[in-house]
Amino acid sequence: MYGMPPEMSGAGYDTSMLQLTGYLFAGLVVLILGAIALAVLTLPAFFVILYVSDKLVGVFATATGWFPLKVTVIMFRGLRRSMLRTSLTYLALFVLTLVLCLIYAVLYMIGNATSEKEANFKAIVTHKTTIPSQMPPGYYERFKRVCLEDLPPEMRPKNGDKDIMSWSFILGTTDKANPRKDNMVFLFALEPDKVLTMMDGLDELVGQEKELLEKACAAMKANPRAIVMSKSRLKSLNLRVGQTIKLHGMNYANLLFEFEIIGELPEGKYEGVSFMNKDYLIQQIDTFPTSPNNPKKGEQHPMADKCINLIWVRLPTKEAFETLSEKVNNRAEFGTVPIKLETASSGIGTWLGAFKDIFWGIKFILVPAMIGIMSLVVANALSISVRERRTEMAVLKVLGFAPRHVLLIVLGEALLVGFLGGGMSALMAWGLLGNVKFQIMFFGAFFVPMNALFYGPALGMAVSFAGCIGPAMAAKNVKVAEVFARVA
Repeated sequence: MYGMPPEMSGAGYDTSMLQLTGYLFAGLVVLILGAIALAVLTLPAFFVILYVSDKLVGVFATATGWFPLKVTVIMFRGLRRSMLRTSLTYLALFVLTLVLCLIYAVLYMIGNATSEKEANFKAIVTHKTTIPSQMPPGYYERFKRVCLEDLPPEMRPKNGDKDIMSWSFILGTTDKANPRKDNMVFLFALEPDKVLTMMDGLDELVGQEKELLEKACAAMKANPRAIVMSKSRLKSLNLRVGQTIKLHGMNYANLLFEFEIIGELPEGKYEGVSFMNKDYLIQQIDTFPTSPNNPKKGEQHPMADKCINLIWVRLPTKEAFETLSEKVNNRAEFGTVPIKLETASSGIGTWLGAFKDIFWGIKFILVPAMIGIMSLVVANALSISVRERRTEMAVLKVLGFAPRHVLLIVLGEALLVGFLGGGMSALMAWGLLGNVKFQIMFFGAFFVPMNALFYGPALGMAVSFAGCIGPAMAAKNVKVAEVFARVA
């Protein structure tokens, strides 16, 4: 997001688009290989389901004599007749559905983050022309006064001051002489008592995770030097809760922060990020003129007048946002540094603009290409199967099966594999791989939504149908006389 310190690009966090493309490609390869491994592991379960279903349907078909059940038994036994071909079709559909479920999880979360939410309408204040956004600290108090006093009562934040918070970004390193990615810490300097009400993803915590974070925020409020870190950053630094850490400021040059680690962020939330008390940052800036680290004794820190990066506010309605936006644009109130107010979704969308070509390529090139390739795989497998079973199709017609019955048998076999392959992969993605550790800046984990349990089987069946409709039509049109003439 804009507002990030510029030093992050030099430190290796802001990779080039070429590098990012390479990372995504490598990640996709790893994802596909992992999906193939999972598909192989679930293959025995797939055939067990086929066998059990075959026996159950066979029992009901024998007991009732119902013709559709007999056709279904033929479908199950047709799939078990060519185990290798059925396995390859299942593997292809499983891998396709699993990969697309995980891609869908990323796109779903990004789409959700960039959509307006009337019930939780957030707006963001940034510098109007400068990236990264940097605003005077006095703007925060002035903005709060405008929100809480100048807005009409029905348009003010419902929870008052609790619905307004600021972020200041700090990049520090434990080794000033040799800063590297593995010894850096990226922090949000904020108000601890607003973490659980204003931070997306943390305002929905329940149970023990919420209780532990509440205690950590209370400790940060009482002790300005307290810090809460993500588990991944603690592991990278080889640190534990209870230890202390010294950080040399990079975007806040010549500031030395001494922190006590008092807690961890919940798993998958703000990975790679740490939270600190904003009061400690202000204290360090205020005492900098007399600090021994100040190379120009008596002068204030260069960041003293631009230490606020973002201001967040939760508003009751979009009308309140429009009214507040007019007041923010009032040069009489905010004339020193021009600022702008935009919806949170718009701000996140602007930040993600650098990735829009990659997301477009994933949605409209990669996904259709994968679906097309898998449809061809299914079509090829079923075409071979139909050619091998021409005699069987002819015998079925001799026994009284109509062409439409033969068509339904071939279609049904493909749709069964598509349903089971898509369903099992979607269930695997949702249940076991629901927390995808793919991170973009401070976006944490990407969760596979529950509706993937519907889309997975539907996608598997759709791809199977697209791939098998041609071979099914060919099976339907098998000529009995031609087949037996060749046999003779």
